[in-house]
Amino acid sequence: MFLHVTFKKNKASVLLLTLLTLSIMLFLGIYLLSFTLSGVKMAESQKYGAQAYYLAEAGVQEAIFKLKKDPVWKNAFETLPSPSDPQCSQWSISPYQRNGGLLANGSYEITINNLGCAKAEIISKATINISNTKKAQRIIKVKVSKALGNPLAQYGLFTGGASGDVQITLANPVRIHNGNMMVENNLQVRVFSHLYVDEKALIGNNVTVDGSSQLVSTSTCAKNRCDSKCVASEECPPTEISMPALDFDSNVSTSFLSRAKTSDCTSVRSDGKTNCVFTTSEFETMLWNHYPDIYFATNTVVYVQGDINIRAGQNVVAAGALVSDRDINVGKNNCWSSAQWPYLRCGFSTVTILRPDNDFPSGLFAKRKFNMGGFFGIGTKGLFLKGLLYSGDEMNLSSLSGPITIYGGIIARKIDMSSIWQNFDIYLEPDVIIDTLGPSSYSPVIIIDYWEEEY
Repeated sequence: MFLHVTFKKNKASVLLLTLLTLSIMLFLGIYLLSFTLSGVKMAESQKYGAQAYYLAEAGVQEAIFKLKKDPVWKNAFETLPSPSDPQCSQWSISPYQRNGGLLANGSYEITINNLGCAKAEIISKATINISNTKKAQRIIKVKVSKALGNPLAQYGLFTGGASGDVQITLANPVRIHNGNMMVENNLQVRVFSHLYVDEKALIGNNVTVDGSSQLVSTSTCAKNRCDSKCVASEECPPTEISMPALDFDSNVSTSFLSRAKTSDCTSVRSDGKTNCVFTTSEFETMLWNHYPDIYFATNTVVYVQGDINIRAGQNVVAAGALVSDRDINVGKNNCWSSAQWPYLRCGFSTVTILRPDNDFPSGLFAKRKFNMGGFFGIGTKGLFLKGLLYSGDEMNLSSLSGPITIYGGIIARKIDMSSIWQNFDIYLEPDVIIDTLGPSSYSPVIIIDYWEEEY
C-alpha cells in the first residue's frame, strides 16, 4: 500500500515536470519565431528604406542634370538679376515626377523652390509600393547654386583675394553713390576718415572704425558686424568673389592689346606708326611733344608695354582706355627732366577719361600697380573718369590735391587711401563696368551648398 501511493506521487511529479518543460520549450519556440519574423521585417524595412533613399538621390541627380541641360529648367534657374527684380524672385519650375525606371514599383517627385538668382532648393520625394497597404518613403532636400561670373556691376568699389584689404586714413569724404562696396578681407577706416556708402558695405573678414572716424551705410556686413538689413546666411560675412582677370595681351580680338593695334593714334605720333601700342619710351616722347595737353581720339585703346608715368603738369584726355601692362603712376613727381627743350617741366597733372560708344571699354587699367600721388590735381581739377579704375595688384592713392570723380567703379586687389581732403566720389554705373568686364553670366558648375534627409 505504501509503495503504491509513492509510485502515484512520483508519476504525478514526472508528469508535472514534463508539462513544465514542454511549456518552456513552447514559449522559447514562439519567442524565437517572433524574433526571427521581426528580424525578417527589419531587414525588409531596411532594404526598402535603402532603395527609397537611393531612388530619392537619383531624383536629386536628375534635377541637377536638368538644371544644367534642360533648356526650360536652365533658363529659369539662371535668371539674371535686373533693376526691377534684383533677387530673381519671379522664376519658377513646375514639379516633375518619374514613375518606374530604376524600380518597377518605385517613383519620385521633384520640387524646385526658388531661393534667388541661380539658387534653389531641390526636394526629391521617393516612394516604393511594397503592397496595397505598405510603402517605403524617403525625402532628400538639397540646396544648390551657381556662382555669378560677373556680379561686380553692383559694387562701386571692389577688392578681391585673400589680401583684399582697404585702408582709409585721413580721408574725408570718400563716397560711394548708388551702390555697394565689397572688401574681400579687412576694412579699416581711421584717423578722421569719413566713408559713406549709399547701399551695403560688405566685408569678408573684419571692419574697424576708430573713434575719430565714421562709416555710414544702409548696412555693414562683416565677421565682426552684421546689421539688420544684411542676409546673415549670405552676407555676414559675404560670399567670396574672385578678382576679375582682364584680358590685357592675348590674341583675342577683344583684348586690350588687340584693340590698341587697331586703334588710330596717327594724330599724336611722330614716329611713323599709326596704331596705339607704345613702349614706355615712345609714350613719354609723345607726352613730351604734346605738353601740357594731349588728346586721344574717341574709341581708342592706348596700350603701353611698360610703365605709364603722367607727371609735371601733363593733362591727359581720352575717350576710351589707357592701359599699362605694368604700373601706372599719376602725379608721383612734380618735375620731369629731359634732354629736349625746355629740359625741365614741373606742375600738377590731371586726367580726364570719357566714355566712348557702348560696349567699348573705358578707364585706367594697370596690370600690376596703380599709384596716384601728391602732385595730382589742382583746384577743382583732378581725375574725372567715366569708366573703370582697375589695378591687378595694389592701388595707392595718397595726398591728392584735386577732386576724384568716377562714374563707373574701382576694382583692385588691395586699396590704400591716405591724406585725401578733396571730394572723392564714386558713382556706380553698372553699364560702364559691364562694357569692360562683359555681361554677367553664371558658372557652368552647380555648387551643392546643403544636404538633408528626411524619412
